[in-house]
Amino acid sequence: MLKSTIIPAAAALSMAAFATAADAGTRVPNDLSQCRAGASGSAALVRVVGFRDNNGRVRVQSYQGDSNWLERGRWLHRVDIPVQSRNRNMTVCLPLPGPGTYGIAVRHDSNGNNRSDRRDGGGFSGNPDLSFPFNLEPDYDEVAFRAGAGVTRITVVLNYMQGTSVEPIG
Repeated sequence: MLKSTIIPAAAALSMAAFATAADAGTRVPNDLSQCRAGASGSAALVRVVGFRDNNGRVRVQSYQGDSNWLERGRWLHRVDIPVQSRNRNMTVCLPLPGPGTYGIAVRHDSNGNNRSDRRDGGGFSGNPDLSFPFNLEPDYDEVAFRAGAGVTRITVVLNYMQGTSVEPIG
């Protein structure tokens, strides 16, 4: 019985915030030059910390507004790249349409199979507490941050299933 509830929870953690490849949105490269001082436009410089390992892919997505938060295909921009972490951290630059309120969702697909499984991890801007099985999809007000013109720095701590809990590694 416990196994049958843990696997769906792992799937919820890693897939709740992420649309499939067939969904609409703007896929962008991880262009760190858009997040350098003096760059024009709005962007979020997302520091993703706490990778379990250096395997697989990381997907970082931006959302705007409570009605779009974690809705399939309603993300604004997505960076989907191989994990290349140093000291279990990576930095990703996401362009934003302009000043406003946004939420960021991150998924670490540890084995790169583009499916959810128990080793996958995830996190959100604002780093809300996640709990199994009740709060794997935080509300928008828990993750929302205000971005102005220029670069807004965000840190997202990854969480992974560990036994029957969801928490950062180490």
